[in-house]
Amino acid sequence: MDSQILKYKTYIQNIQGEDTALLLEKAWLLFIGEQENLNGRKDYVLGVLDILANELNTFSSSLISAIFACGLEQLPAKKSIVDNFGESIWRIIEGRSKIKNLNTEKAVKQPDYHRQLLLSVSNDMRAVLIQLAAQVYKLRNIKHIDDVIERNQLLNLIAAVYIPITHRLGFYKMKSELEDIVLQHREPEFFFSIKQKLIESENERGKIVREFLQPVKEELDKHKLNYQVKSRVKSINSIYVKMKNQGIPLEQVYDLWAIRIILQSEPKMEKADCWHAYSVVTNIYEPDLNRLRDWITIPKNSGYESLHATVQDKNKRIIEVQIRSTRMDDEAENGMAAHWKYKEGKGEEGIDHWLSLIRKAIQEDGVMSTSFDIKGTKSFSDEIFVFTPQGDLKKLSRGATVLDFAFNIHSDIGSHCANAMVNGKIAPIKHVLKNGDQVQIITAKNQKPSSDWLKIVVSNRTKIKIRKALDEERLKEIKRGKEILERRFKNWKMDLNQTAIDKLVEHYKFKQIYDLYLNVSLEKIDPLDLKKILKNETQAVEKDNHLLLHDEGLTEGQLDEQLDKSSQDILSVDEIDHINYKFAKCCNPIPGDRIFGFVTVTKGITIHRNSCKNAPNMKSRFHYRIMPAQWKAQKQNLNFKTTVIIKGRDNVGLLNKVTQVISNELRINMMDSNFQSGGGVFSGQIKVFVHDLEHLELLMDKLKRIDSVEQVYRKD
Repeated sequence: MDSQILKYKTYIQNIQGEDTALLLEKAWLLFIGEQENLNGRKDYVLGVLDILANELNTFSSSLISAIFACGLEQLPAKKSIVDNFGESIWRIIEGRSKIKNLNTEKAVKQPDYHRQLLLSVSNDMRAVLIQLAAQVYKLRNIKHIDDVIERNQLLNLIAAVYIPITHRLGFYKMKSELEDIVLQHREPEFFFSIKQKLIESENERGKIVREFLQPVKEELDKHKLNYQVKSRVKSINSIYVKMKNQGIPLEQVYDLWAIRIILQSEPKMEKADCWHAYSVVTNIYEPDLNRLRDWITIPKNSGYESLHATVQDKNKRIIEVQIRSTRMDDEAENGMAAHWKYKEGKGEEGIDHWLSLIRKAIQEDGVMSTSFDIKGTKSFSDEIFVFTPQGDLKKLSRGATVLDFAFNIHSDIGSHCANAMVNGKIAPIKHVLKNGDQVQIITAKNQKPSSDWLKIVVSNRTKIKIRKALDEERLKEIKRGKEILERRFKNWKMDLNQTAIDKLVEHYKFKQIYDLYLNVSLEKIDPLDLKKILKNETQAVEKDNHLLLHDEGLTEGQLDEQLDKSSQDILSVDEIDHINYKFAKCCNPIPGDRIFGFVTVTKGITIHRNSCKNAPNMKSRFHYRIMPAQWKAQKQNLNFKTTVIIKGRDNVGLLNKVTQVISNELRINMMDSNFQSGGGVFSGQIKVFVHDLEHLELLMDKLKRIDSVEQVYRKD
């Protein structure tokens, strides 16, 4: 077994016992057994484990999970992992797999959303650490990536997502290293120029620091303060950023380094000792009081405590001195107080606050078996992040549907949303989205908002948009209804004056004129009925009477158009009312038929009979585009087109008997007929409009009773 694995096994054994150590050995042996070629994969896994153990301070569960998460190309079988290592190990492996498979091409444009998505989809914080370690390993070995596009994508991802995460988690040394590597590959001339100048000035800097500290140390010793002194040079990237932001050369960057005085104090004497040391330094060197930062009297929200003094030495050089106790320094170094935050001026809300609090718990990973479940964290429990087809992220409320997403993109897209492609599969507007879903909205020109949509969406903002769209649609319908009446009355050479309108409003007991126009537009009232009311040609029709078809010379196309406009509320698709659809002309379904909906590429949803000749092909090849549909109970009779085939013996007057049954006896609208006879037999095809399947069966039964008629059946 590799010496590195034995080292981790021994460490875990000393802390958590033999059983846990054996699990690590078992995981490694299983990984080795799965590999045919260990050369690159083994080095990669060991490199990730080394980063996790020695730099990210995590052992046991993280190391075991990383062996499988990074060692295997495919996600292992859940049962095998759970049976051998437990549910928590599986949760970490699965979480890392979800993170790895995220679309990160546009992370640089939406870094905050991508960091939040990364944390949202992972099941355990340790999955994030494993992915962080994997990305750090890849960046350190970026020279082995030959593809320029892949290399640039890695640099962008590290800069946008993983450097801020290391910052927030308190891994400061790693953060500076990653920044420097990114700068080295993006701006090599600047990087090596600054590096060379720092090397050349190293001896001079050392001399300046020694000269600065000598009188300070002498005074601190006289005052019998127990201390140690550290000095640090800014990272190359930090220097580059300051040079770029301030437009100055390296020589004018005054705080190339900082000096830290760390006092070994009793807890009750910490503040007093820090101020004591401050007085010693400022008695020797002139302070800039405007740059004094007192985070001892009032610590930062993160808990950071320190005194920062900016002073001038005898040669007028500006030097920053940080003064803190050993406890303060330990907490700052361990990430409990993020020093970077006060420089970047960022608060501790949402993800940043949560990550800073979880940092200490992660460091105890080797001692405690606590599971750090991200899903239970409030900051992520009510949000999801969903991709557009272009790779952009949208933040939605948990439980958001396709319709929420559509309105989030644009109100017009939402208003015309018919369904969507979610992860490459068709989904209805009520489909609930999950973190990381990729959604492409499918719109239909004739789709309109419905009040039922308010029950589908979860966002209050979306509900407001739908209500607004409904109001706008209502105004359009009112305007359309008025135009219809004006046009029809003009054709009839009738005067649609205020007196006539008032009479119609009173007849239907409407509260406003607009209700009359709205009902006309929605075709709940036929303008012909209004004409009859005003001319007293027939009894008044009921207020809620829907569209009726009349034999007034309407063409088949006109009847089809009226049916399309009036039939939007006669069936529900996927348990959703008021959704736009078309009746398939290949089978002409009517109420009573067993039906289904089919999502077409260009024509929206079409309704087919289950017995349609095209149904088997659609259901076998495009099963994911099939949607359940069912008829709704109707308060009135609508008219649906169907074709009836008649065959029998040819007799004189047979055609007349057929038309008598259809038109006079049953008063059914016959749109077209085609009869042929020869050799003593006849066959006919009749296009009629019926109310439903029962109405059709009544018609066929009547036709079968005619002498000489032998067969009557519906055309498939």
